Amino acid sequence: MIRANLLTVGWLCYTAVNIAQTTHSPLGTYHFTTGAYSKHFQDAFSMMANAGALSSLGYFSIGVNGEQRFMLQQTGVYTAVATLPLNTGNLGLQADYSGYDDFNESQIGLGYGLQLNESIGIGAKFNYYHFRIPSYISTSSVNFEIGTMVHISDQLHTGVSVYNPLESPLGKNTGERLAAVYKAGIGYEWSSSFFTQLEIIKEKGRDINIHLGIQYKPLEQVLARAGVQTGNNAIYFGAGYLYRHFRMDVSVSMHQQLGVSPGIMLLYQLKKNEE
Repeated sequence: MIRANLLTVGWLCYTAVNIAQTTHSPLGTYHFTTGAYSKHFQDAFSMMANAGALSSLGYFSIGVNGEQRFMLQQTGVYTAVATLPLNTGNLGLQADYSGYDDFNESQIGLGYGLQLNESIGIGAKFNYYHFRIPSYISTSSVNFEIGTMVHISDQLHTGVSVYNPLESPLGKNTGERLAAVYKAGIGYEWSSSFFTQLEIIKEKGRDINIHLGIQYKPLEQVLARAGVQTGNNAIYFGAGYLYRHFRMDVSVSMHQQLGVSPGIMLLYQLKKNEE
């Protein structure tokens, strides 16, 4: 209990002091986005890494994931996503929540992706961000993100994106702004069962974060995932199982000082070749 209280207080103090740098990226969990810079390993959660990934998600899907950071309910991070194909392009919806009753931040975003040709896709997402500490502050901000994906070949893929490039103000009277986040990534599909991805993330006011991830599918219904993030010196492992249109992943992230963070993901997707 003492450890939980100390970790919670430390987490809240860190976030409150750095509220001007609070962005969508800390709400997400990077290990559920491994596969964004690809064609055959993408899923609905890929839009969390790059809005341009929506250009390739031309099928209906809906999913949720959650991570209990450092085994504390107060620092949980939860995301829900959905994609819907249109006559031209694809629609995406994303909702995020982090915290608990006495301290929380949330965001909901509506995105659209369009494939310009066989090699290039673009995407954009508009977000409504809200931050709340009862009896102290409750404020919100509107921002946007844009991204592009370039499929250089069937195996090599790359992309860039920017979140909140205008550094939108956090409320009218706080004098604080949300930080911009810039990303560049590259992925290589060594085979239909093995994929590697390197992503460089620069959030204003923070050091560069390098995310290296791999995915391996020993069987069509089974996948394994692993990676490392330099921004918080954490490593993660995960495994998933696909049953018809349903997929379930479990994961664990490990931080040297703060401990273990378990996570779970549920996903339903109806791809054209599976209809």
